[in-house]
Amino acid sequence: MERKNRRNPFLPAVMSILLLAGFGVVGFNAYHLYAETSTVKAHVKELQTDTAELQEQLKKAEEFSAAQDARIAELSAMERDLPAMRDNYYKACKELEDAVLAGTADCKIAYLTFDDGPYEATTGQYLDILDQYGVLATFFQLAKTSEADDQLYHRIYETGHTIANHTYSHQIKRIYSSVDAFISDVVRNREFIQEKLGITTNILRFPGGSSTARGLKDDIVAQLRELGYGYVDWNSATGDGVYHATPEEYRDNVLTATGGRSILVVLMHDYSGTTLAALPEIIEGLRAQGYVLLPLFYESTMVNK
Repeated sequence: MERKNRRNPFLPAVMSILLLAGFGVVGFNAYHLYAETSTVKAHVKELQTDTAELQEQLKKAEEFSAAQDARIAELSAMERDLPAMRDNYYKACKELEDAVLAGTADCKIAYLTFDDGPYEATTGQYLDILDQYGVLATFFQLAKTSEADDQLYHRIYETGHTIANHTYSHQIKRIYSSVDAFISDVVRNREFIQEKLGITTNILRFPGGSSTARGLKDDIVAQLRELGYGYVDWNSATGDGVYHATPEEYRDNVLTATGGRSILVVLMHDYSGTTLAALPEIIEGLRAQGYVLLPLFYESTMVNK
């Protein structure tokens, strides 16, 4: 029996379907490959952007570091020059003081002095006012050990004020019990300040004033001279260490009692919020009376040597 070779009428359709499916798979894979390639390119672009930003940040960090190094070098140079700058300044102060005492200057001098500090709550505010008015003063310091106090010691010294010795403890009964007790407390504070700031104090104020030493005074002064110290009392005061009053009363205690003196040493305490309130008018009032405001220095005639 003869077999007839018949062509499947569905074969072309099946082939078309298979071809389309094949193209579909290829197209699907190509699409995903394209999508993945685009994603990779986007990630590469992001990485390039991030890299550029990091390089910019690194450049800024290097520039900042270089600026900091330069600033540190500048401050180190200033620190080395500071003692010489102070010496030259004090020499000029001495020349002015001599001219005032000789009557050849057209001004007077007032030395503002602050005892018993530093005080965390108030000393910084005193420094702010002095900075505002461009005034350098003298701080008779005790030994205090908190971190905030440490910053104040440095700020006082590094802004140009004179730091002087007021004994280590200010314990009146104990330090005036004998010459040795007093001198020991002075030396202890000198070493404390020296370790903290790298300076050796040479001006002292007796707690309560030199008269508080009574019969011990002459022997104490003799030993102070051997240690290279001079001492300072005062001829003007707000009264803040004696009694409480208003800022106006403290101001007037200074301004109405100058007596035309050519040189004033004004006693104040930087624990007093009332004196703090009076300080701007004290400064303005003294200047209005012709006073130049200076920090004390060892060669001053007001320092008993």
